[in-house]
Amino acid sequence: MIVIGISGVARSGKNLLCDLLMQNLYIEGYTSKQFALASDLKNDCDEFLYKMCDLNVWTDLTEDKENFRDFLVWYGDLKRKQTDGRYWIEKLDRRVSTYEGDVAIVTDVRYDHYDRDEVHWIKEEKQGLLIHLKRFTRDDTNLKFTQPANNHEKENDSSLYEKADINITWETVKNPKKSDAIIDIINQITKKIINKIENKYWHIS
Repeated sequence: MIVIGISGVARSGKNLLCDLLMQNLYIEGYTSKQFALASDLKNDCDEFLYKMCDLNVWTDLTEDKENFRDFLVWYGDLKRKQTDGRYWIEKLDRRVSTYEGDVAIVTDVRYDHYDRDEVHWIKEEKQGLLIHLKRFTRDDTNLKFTQPANNHEKENDSSLYEKADINITWETVKNPKKSDAIIDIINQITKKIINKIENKYWHIS
């Protein structure tokens, strides 16, 4: 099993990329599963927010998310500071280690602040691949790139870009699955992932 980390600012298309890669990998005969560091953060905060604030941390409603977004950021950052960035990584590592498929895709790699932070875990500890996304829209002749949503993204995104094994810049389109440009990007990444899988199996054997 290999680990793929996807990074990029909010709304750059990390979940979309994961969905498209999983479809391609399935067609090629490989199993894959999506993972997120934020899942453990929500699990930690779920009971407190529900009992004390009557809030559902798993909601899909943007307005409801705004009610507890700052709290999640504060708590997540606190646990990172207390453990030099390892608290959420260790929780995710335990979940990923029990997965018996071919590819684990982590869709929210955000930090490269500490020596053994998320980037180190992906690239060094798991010997995986880090992908970085940049997304843009067209305004006449100008390109408008999606900007960092907060200071954490602003501080870490350039380092994530520099350390990524694959850097992708793609355009926001109405139907990504029918975009030739995006299909080509997905096919290229899929080939690199398969090569990584086959090389790993080769070394093991």
